[in-house]
Amino acid sequence: MRLRYWLPLFVILAAFLGQLTGCGSSSDPVLATVGDYQITAKEFEDYARQIRRPFSTPDDEFQERLNLLDSIVENRLLIQAAYEKGIDQLEEINRVVLANRDKFLIDILAQREIHDKVKVPEAQIKDFYNHLEYKIRVSHILCSSADTAQMLLERAMAGENFEQLAYDYSIDQSAKRNRGDLGYVTWGALVDEFQEAAFKMNPGEISPPVKTQFGFHIIKLIDKQPNDTRESYDKMKANIEAQLAAALRSEIVQEYLERIQKKFQVSVDTAAVQYLIHKREEIYPPPVVEQLPRNDFDIEQLGRDEREMPLAVWDGGQITVAQYLQGIRQVPNQFWPDLDDYDSLAATVFKLKANDFLIIEATRAGLENDPEYKRKLRLFKELSMAEVMRNDSLPKSLPPDEAEIRKYYEDRLEHFREPAQYQVYEILLSDEMACAKLAKELKTLEAFKAKAKEITERPGRRRTEGDLGYIDRQYYPEIYDLAKKTPIGQIGGPVVVSGGRYSIFWVVDVIPEVTRDFLAVKPQIIQLINTEKRMAALQQLLDDRREQTRVAVDSNAVWETIDMDKYTDLTPG
Repeated sequence: MRLRYWLPLFVILAAFLGQLTGCGSSSDPVLATVGDYQITAKEFEDYARQIRRPFSTPDDEFQERLNLLDSIVENRLLIQAAYEKGIDQLEEINRVVLANRDKFLIDILAQREIHDKVKVPEAQIKDFYNHLEYKIRVSHILCSSADTAQMLLERAMAGENFEQLAYDYSIDQSAKRNRGDLGYVTWGALVDEFQEAAFKMNPGEISPPVKTQFGFHIIKLIDKQPNDTRESYDKMKANIEAQLAAALRSEIVQEYLERIQKKFQVSVDTAAVQYLIHKREEIYPPPVVEQLPRNDFDIEQLGRDEREMPLAVWDGGQITVAQYLQGIRQVPNQFWPDLDDYDSLAATVFKLKANDFLIIEATRAGLENDPEYKRKLRLFKELSMAEVMRNDSLPKSLPPDEAEIRKYYEDRLEHFREPAQYQVYEILLSDEMACAKLAKELKTLEAFKAKAKEITERPGRRRTEGDLGYIDRQYYPEIYDLAKKTPIGQIGGPVVVSGGRYSIFWVVDVIPEVTRDFLAVKPQIIQLINTEKRMAALQQLLDDRREQTRVAVDSNAVWETIDMDKYTDLTPG
């Protein structure tokens, strides 16, 4: 039910939106100092937003933030060492920074044009929460035209089976599977026009045609019940706000891109397009040309000059025939426009080159002089310097000799053991009693396989008569643990597996545990030893830098960076 856009435009927009999580207050408290350098809350968030995950308590999040802050301190120690070694002057570093410059320009453009405008009023959050009082089970028939929708509505109102009409006529691809039934949904799960109509209906009612961006819907409300997943407003407020903010952000992005598209006015070179069409007619005989798609051209049939012909131009740039033909292959072919459909071709070129348009817009807006852009670019450069310190500036250790390698192997034999594997046939059922009964009744493997082919509930395993092959613990932990105790030729179980169902299995064979040969793992051991030595050298460098540098962490300031609203439900009352 949600609008989907094709790539690569929205790969670009993922980066365009990726840095748009909130920055909190305008103040920027200092969380730690490393020598004269201050690590502020803003810099901390540049790291923290990359590893966002939920926490059970504020204390858990606080500890994780302290750990992250310690990593930032270590980075800063390495950066200071890198400056002392002149790594900031390396051509490699400056080349990497230059290659990523445009990404940070787009980040700042997104901040200024999108994020700063995403404000969700409290009243809107409360209105959304109020709409969560009920959940509805809804079915629909999707039509491409209002006339078709009206005709099907009249047939449904005359008593024809709604589900069969959905199966026969709905253009929603899922209708062949669910006969139009969308199941139970809550407010926010459907596009606006659809849910506005559906939530006003009573069970059994059928709506007049409702238009959305997907087409025309006839909606049938099957059931309406209290929403048992709705919690208190305080508990749900943060999630609702995030959902509304994401929707608003997408809306602002689309409006912004539409303005950019109008501003740059991509113009298709019709002569170049007609040249391609004419050339194709010269290359292939008419019967072949008639079978070729009108939206593509074999780039291998073009010479160098032909590939470099401008296909479209705009203020500040162009796209060549080769660039277009190569770029379009990154897009699902159902979105490829016919070469002579000039309007669609221009729109497609805009999507392919959206990154370029955003960079031009950011440059013309003078964002290269934006203090936040300079800060982010400097931080990226310094993190690149820290990586050079980690990987290329540590003292080189001697390669391990044979005695060191063998001792490593003998001291860690358990790391080089391959656990036993058990070949099993399985019957998976939701009914524990039925499983237990079968475990007693089935006396032969052939009988077990026949029953598995008939009733096992594990997807795709009926056709293999329940054969799971040789299993290991990673994928079948409950079965594996019991198979270790079950003799070959006997049934194990029932045992509860993930998903709450019950498994019985027949153990057919076992590959015993084996310790891998020294020569087979020797290259791996050499790599492990070298890695451990490098990590030890890095730790020694960090320890030395800590002794030479004053490091101070303000734990109270770190605690203040936590959004306590997320934990409202943990407070009494």
